[in-house]
Amino acid sequence: MNIRRWVITLVVLLLSLAGIFGYKESLNAARAQQGQGMPEPSATVVAESVQTLTYQASAKVSGEVQAYKQLELNNELAGKISKLNLVSGSRVEAGDLLLELDHSEESARVIGVKARLELNRHTYKRYLKLQKNNEISDELVDQARAEVEIAQSELAVLQANIRKKQIYAPFTAHVGIHNLEVGQYLDSNTMITKLIGVYDYTWVDFSLPQTYGELALGTRVSINTIADNNREYQAEIIAVDPQLSSSSRQLKYRAQFAKSSGFLKPNTLVTVKAPVAEARELVAVSDLAITRDHLGEYVFILQDEGNNSYRAKRQKVVLGDRRGDRVMVMDGLAPGTLIATKGAFKLRPGLKVFISDENSAADTAS
Repeated sequence: MNIRRWVITLVVLLLSLAGIFGYKESLNAARAQQGQGMPEPSATVVAESVQTLTYQASAKVSGEVQAYKQLELNNELAGKISKLNLVSGSRVEAGDLLLELDHSEESARVIGVKARLELNRHTYKRYLKLQKNNEISDELVDQARAEVEIAQSELAVLQANIRKKQIYAPFTAHVGIHNLEVGQYLDSNTMITKLIGVYDYTWVDFSLPQTYGELALGTRVSINTIADNNREYQAEIIAVDPQLSSSSRQLKYRAQFAKSSGFLKPNTLVTVKAPVAEARELVAVSDLAITRDHLGEYVFILQDEGNNSYRAKRQKVVLGDRRGDRVMVMDGLAPGTLIATKGAFKLRPGLKVFISDENSAADTAS
């Protein structure tokens, strides 16, 4: 009985399994028949033929605007201000009297010394006449001549001190802000104000790491500043420091641009874009063509299959700098290759692709 029961159970199981497999086969057949009537999955994208651009590698560093001429104005001698022609922020011309310290005492002494000098000269001339007739000793003549020279020396010292108390503009400049007033006493070597020279050129100092080759005189660089709505100025390198900085190992440059291009105040921080390699032709693609994953960056090449359809092929690329909405491709893509741009994010390797009517419209417009 037990053997018969096991046989019956085994037969039932085999019949059940056969029924299940038969049912699955019928489902697969139905699905296959249904799939034959459905179109292959596809995507529509905008495409472009890869072009090249002239590209020159550059480095962006911080720079600082320097005045063509500037100095701190100091007085050499102490004294009280008697004249003040320094209006904060105003313009002064070269040779203008800016400030004068009281020199009434020196001026009074000048009068006395001039009178004594004149008397000594007359005495010396009279002694010379007497000497010709041997009516006076040579010693008295020498003494009279010495008295003249001593008086001349005293006069020169007084006049020099007066000039030191008169401060003139060494060059045409704008005056810095100060708090000086007539009658104010100044100690010697007091910083009076700053003068910023007025010239047709502005300087920008910047430094580049020693890893870059030395830039030649005359090399053009771009200057940008947020303070002037990110306006760009074109400058030319006019000086190169003969040595690297001992602390940063960077080489200092000075660039110059005409003030007719724009005005930047001294000490303004700017961004300097300097070329660090020779210009060359590189592939450039729209940034919409770039797709990314954890392994890198890719573009989708569109391989022509005829009948206005294409097949997507994922191509790994090495990207460089960006220029506007274009990205430089350093490796992985050849000029003339057809790639997907707008809509590339929808693609996967092997997917059927159609090109959007936007390409035709763009071709017609161009």
